[in-house]
Amino acid sequence: MRVEILRGRAASSTAEPMLRGLARAARAAGDKVEETQRYTGKAQCLVLYGVGAAQHDQARRAQLKRGGHTLLFDLGYVGRAKVTGYLRASVDQDHPQALLDRTPPDPSRWNAQGINLREDADPNGVILLVGLGTKSRRYLREVDWEQRTLASLRQRFPGRTVLHRPKPHHEYPKLHCERDLTTPIDQLLRRCSLVVCRHSNVAVDAAIAGVPFETEDGAAAWLARRPFTRENRLDFLRRLAWWQWLATEADPAWKFLREFAL
Repeated sequence: MRVEILRGRAASSTAEPMLRGLARAARAAGDKVEETQRYTGKAQCLVLYGVGAAQHDQARRAQLKRGGHTLLFDLGYVGRAKVTGYLRASVDQDHPQALLDRTPPDPSRWNAQGINLREDADPNGVILLVGLGTKSRRYLREVDWEQRTLASLRQRFPGRTVLHRPKPHHEYPKLHCERDLTTPIDQLLRRCSLVVCRHSNVAVDAAIAGVPFETEDGAAAWLARRPFTRENRLDFLRRLAWWQWLATEADPAWKFLREFAL
């Protein structure tokens, strides 16, 4: 398979270890790899880090238009941290919810996280409205998503308290409801009856915490279409664990992901 690995003009300390590892793994698997700083469109599979960057979005759209596939990486769902943490992966789309049915529910990768499911939901608690970051708002062209969603929640749940959690360091917009900028998400979830987000990783946090959620997109949309049971939550998390990898796992990551990008 011909593979193009696209880097931004400035190398990312978070992306580079994974991109270098994938290049080595692909070559070891017999694939022909070209590493570029500008999209060429000559490969069957395009690999990039940073889903929302304009240059990368344009390259992904062009790659799909010509009938190829794009393997996209970004910060992980669980155990996420710059440089040393897990990176999430998807093929063609921002998140892998459409691929989870094809993903084995093998528990080994999830079990390695050492995370126990909790039951933190408070049926009488607040509704947590998770905000968009500036980059996501621009990328998704969702300028007024929070305002529209707040209006809908007030219609559907009259009298209930809605708590707005802006994305850290992205305080816009200021909604006419309670807001919390600083409390860790794990603590906020213990006060919640429902989490509402556009596509946020907080939906994955809610699945772990046992708090029902609504989401329009993102990996957790797979779970949102199913009853919110402990069994389904665990099934989701086991499948999702195959869509995030450490840079030190580039070899098994390439072996697994390559099959979805053929």
